[in-house]
Amino acid sequence: MTHDTPLILPFTGIRAADLPKVGGKGANLGELAHAGFPVPPGFCLTTTAFQSFMDACPDPEALYAMLETPGSGEIEALRQAGARIRSTLLAVPVPPAVAAAVREAWQEAGREHAYAVRSSATAEDLPQASFAGQQDTFLNVRGAESLLDAVRRCWESLFTDRAILYRAKNGFPHREVQLSVIVQRMVPAETSGILFTADPLTGHRHTLAIDASFGLGEALVGGLVTPDTYRVDKRTGAVIERRIADKVTGILAQEGGGTRQVALEEAQRKQAALTESQVLALAELGTRIETHYGSPQDIEWAIVNPESVIPSKAQQSPSPSTPTNQGIYILQSRPITSLYPIEGLPSPDGSLHVYFSLGHQQSMTRAMAPLSLSSVQLLMPIGRQEGGAGNTVVRASAGRLFADITIPLRHPVLRRGILGLLSQLDALAPEAARQVIRRPEFRRPHGLRPSFGSLRWVSGLFRRVLGSLWWRNLSGFRARTNALMDDFVEETSCRLAAESPRPARLQAVRETLPQVFPFFLNWVPEAAAGIAATRLLPRLARRWLSVEQCEALTLGIPGNVVNEMNLAIGDMADLARETPQLAGACSDLGADGQAWLQQAAQIPGSGPFIAAWEAFMARYGMRGPAEIDILMPRWHEDPLPLLQVIAGAVQNQAGAHRTRQEAFIRGRQAAFEPLLAKAGRGPLGWARARLFSRLYHTMTEVGGMREHHKLLAVRILGVVKNALREMAGQLVAEGKLQQADDLWFLTWDELPAIWEGVDQDWEGLVAQRRADLDRWQQLTPPLIVTSDGESPAVRYRVEDAPPGALLGNPVSMGVVEGVAHVIRDPQREQLAPGEILVAEFTDPGWTPLFINAGGLVLEVGGPLTHGAVVAREYGIPAIVGVRGATGALQTGQRVRVDGNRGVVEVL
Repeated sequence: MTHDTPLILPFTGIRAADLPKVGGKGANLGELAHAGFPVPPGFCLTTTAFQSFMDACPDPEALYAMLETPGSGEIEALRQAGARIRSTLLAVPVPPAVAAAVREAWQEAGREHAYAVRSSATAEDLPQASFAGQQDTFLNVRGAESLLDAVRRCWESLFTDRAILYRAKNGFPHREVQLSVIVQRMVPAETSGILFTADPLTGHRHTLAIDASFGLGEALVGGLVTPDTYRVDKRTGAVIERRIADKVTGILAQEGGGTRQVALEEAQRKQAALTESQVLALAELGTRIETHYGSPQDIEWAIVNPESVIPSKAQQSPSPSTPTNQGIYILQSRPITSLYPIEGLPSPDGSLHVYFSLGHQQSMTRAMAPLSLSSVQLLMPIGRQEGGAGNTVVRASAGRLFADITIPLRHPVLRRGILGLLSQLDALAPEAARQVIRRPEFRRPHGLRPSFGSLRWVSGLFRRVLGSLWWRNLSGFRARTNALMDDFVEETSCRLAAESPRPARLQAVRETLPQVFPFFLNWVPEAAAGIAATRLLPRLARRWLSVEQCEALTLGIPGNVVNEMNLAIGDMADLARETPQLAGACSDLGADGQAWLQQAAQIPGSGPFIAAWEAFMARYGMRGPAEIDILMPRWHEDPLPLLQVIAGAVQNQAGAHRTRQEAFIRGRQAAFEPLLAKAGRGPLGWARARLFSRLYHTMTEVGGMREHHKLLAVRILGVVKNALREMAGQLVAEGKLQQADDLWFLTWDELPAIWEGVDQDWEGLVAQRRADLDRWQQLTPPLIVTSDGESPAVRYRVEDAPPGALLGNPVSMGVVEGVAHVIRDPQREQLAPGEILVAEFTDPGWTPLFINAGGLVLEVGGPLTHGAVVAREYGIPAIVGVRGATGALQTGQRVRVDGNRGVVEVL
């Protein structure tokens, strides 16, 4: 922005590209007016005028410095800084040149009219952040002096608490956000409201939603009135839902300036705010605006009676100041920023397709970089495209992976299996899928024609599962599998190292990923039998054992790699505790974990700890939070988070982790012995005893192998990552990449091109993808989403839950009270003993936090997802699928977690 920009620009001289001059709201109004939509006329004070105002302050640099000192999380400090800034600005007069330009534009627009004066920031109404309502608006402004005062107050509102905190939260530098002011002819609205061209609740792109109330729209926007709601199917033009509310109040313009809140008359309160023809006219207009912008829009509108139509100038044809034949004016249009993008989730055949979030299945819903996404797509056994890294079944959208489950949901037999699997991942998922299945546009033949070979292959796997469950001797199977996995990882590492670092190694690495899933079949059928036994045994034992004894039957099962990892962490803490100097050093880890380990190795007596650490790294060093994302640092790359867990465990009683594990084992054995004794009595007692002994054998030998496939995949990804980092270094040395981490923002299909020196703006592409990833991290991915963008709304119901309680899916029994600790980054935050861990999700990289957890509350998950399994292993109450838990609960609150009913209550 330069000072060559005029102080004033009329709507007719503004386009979408003028956002730096007039902010998001102003640019949108100019674009709408230029396109011929019915926008009341007006003008904008450009950001040059705002800069002129800021330059008139005694020391503007000092004002901005106040906001840069506190961190984004220091709310009170930011509020105090904002108050001081606003106080300073209110004493600064509007610069004379600006005041003269405003008076001139006002007189030309018509001094006899009332105006709406609205703020328009350069970081407002953007696709990635709306900033809606962060700055002030003044309605029914009359007279030059009132207009100038409203302009100054709009400028000052850039520094309201809500605006400052919003910028801090979203990472917008305060100095870079400029403010324009819109001065627009006031519309004497009889009815006004908001129109979303996509359903804001479900995301359905073909459903248009309208909220309407009587009077000015401020009553609706400010939450003073419950509006009428209408929903329209944009494809057919049919009104599919109409709800008429009791509209108690309205806001009206008052004579002389300003607005007033009034109580609506009884007859008007329950009267429909819109006629059928007005609803359809709004829908048609909204659809045209959406088409113009090419994306779903959030639109503010107003309707006036014919006598109140703003006269247009004769030379304007068509005139943006002329309303539709229904008296509709458009006051604003902005992108809907809350919708989850579905550009990567198409319908390949024109019918409705259903996608399931693999991030929810993996208990990891953060967005991933392009190379991470395409690596997982290569791992998948189905949908891989010949000669490419894309996948027709596992698709990427906004940094997350979604599986197309349409065909199995259409199949009458496979549907039951899919719904059953979904129920184990999230209790609400099956009902969401059923809602979609009932849609007419979903119903089509499944089209599955399995071949004899595929049926034979599946039946072979099924026979292995049955054999492992009922008659095979599985003793030693787990140890043999562990050795097999170690050999596979070692062979893969040696094979990749033997290749030349040029394209041959790149091709070898790429070919490695599809080999992982077939290797799983060396043990997955046996592990499936173990999981089946783990579920069958307590279910069949209910006749003879109590609920608590049935629960104890499945605790302390050997072979669970996550549990073994945590026991090893506890062992390292015990070793550190044995050397006082080393234990003392754990209280001061510093900011560099690698440096601390080097210093620790010099401490006399630290040898056993260092040896245990190296052994742990050899087996688990490639693990970490969000470990399926190849971009994320592993523990061997950044050991500090793991060291922090060990430091916390040093404060615990020596051997407490082993004591707890031994208690679980004794409890399991103590429950199984009476089961055999009781079930073995009477007729056929010998058969029942044999059945239970068989299930117990399968459960204890292979029931703990549910995480083996994940461990192998992560270990192979670690090998792949090491090879890619070496290649990235070479690309940087040859000038093909700016920095090594840029590699993660390319796909497998693009790596050969950059390696071969294909001429392309790789730097610009990487920069755009970095920005996209940052933006996508702020979005919450849907569990179930359709190709129309719909995420069906489903909720838990517990009839006797206390008012205000949060509801979820109970996955680990028990009730606990404790202090909530909301954790978003397990690499930087730790849990005090007994605290309630509240998080969006957990994966194996989070497992060390469970050592101290008194209870668990997760936004994502089901009975078989990571957090639920570990919580049951640790015997802590847990509830998953608690929508919005990390926002509704705050660190420090005392809460009750009822793992029996799925209720979280703030005490």
